[in-house]
Amino acid sequence: MKYDAAVLERVAQKFRRDMWESVVPDAVTESGVEVERFGPVQATSFGDLPEVHNLNEIQGAAEPGAIAGGHLADAVEWMRAREVDYRVPVAAGRPGTEEAEAWLGQRGYERGGGWVKFVRDVSPPDIPPDPGIQIWPLGQNEIDGEGMSAIVAEAMELPITAGTLFFSLPQRLHWHCYTASLDPEEGIVSTASMLIYEGVAQLGPGNTLPHARGQGCNTALLRRRMLDAIDAGCHTIFAEVWDCAPEQLSPAGRIFVKAGFEQAYSARNWQRPALHPAAAENFRYP
Repeated sequence: MKYDAAVLERVAQKFRRDMWESVVPDAVTESGVEVERFGPVQATSFGDLPEVHNLNEIQGAAEPGAIAGGHLADAVEWMRAREVDYRVPVAAGRPGTEEAEAWLGQRGYERGGGWVKFVRDVSPPDIPPDPGIQIWPLGQNEIDGEGMSAIVAEAMELPITAGTLFFSLPQRLHWHCYTASLDPEEGIVSTASMLIYEGVAQLGPGNTLPHARGQGCNTALLRRRMLDAIDAGCHTIFAEVWDCAPEQLSPAGRIFVKAGFEQAYSARNWQRPALHPAAAENFRYP
């Protein structure tokens, strides 16, 4: 299907920026949750979790002007000052892809795994409703956000402090957050989110507690979000999934393919070289 990669990249940056900006001021001070923009480049860090590279990332390296304007260099310096294990995803097929990869390679960064965007139009999903799963859209009730953040942290095997990124999302403009239950008496077991911006819906990962997996919660939440995106007048729906060979797709990737999503383009992560401590002490980026 047709899509505008520039728009998808803008929405992806807003998706992450909103998460970082939604945290309470105490978390910014105590946990080092920071976001900064440098022209088309955006850097996010989580000082309390420097080893979790998914929480420490520089986006927009392949966007026009990122290298020539010195924006990627500024973002790298900002991130290095925070002493976190960050990644720089470089999106394929963007105007500055080759320039960004050359810049990173010349400075000793290593090319590793990455993400692939799955894109879909807004035709009705061919997914039947599951009467055994109850879904609740989250509103302004703070306790709902608390439950969502706890499930995301546990399902993704992240420290509970990472849940601060999700606690207040239900109250953010343009965001739609949901929880699901197999049995209301046992409480919620799954959660998912969606950002709608510029006519595009970006789906966050569905997260289900280990004991409830394999029972259709992620599929039911995907169906609900797709229907809500259609009702909201979106023209494109997309999600990001860990990049791997088609025959080795993750459960999330297989769910998206079954729901009619197509692989669009990937973003390969670049990272600082893993040096021996003695070598790292003397290593300098040119």
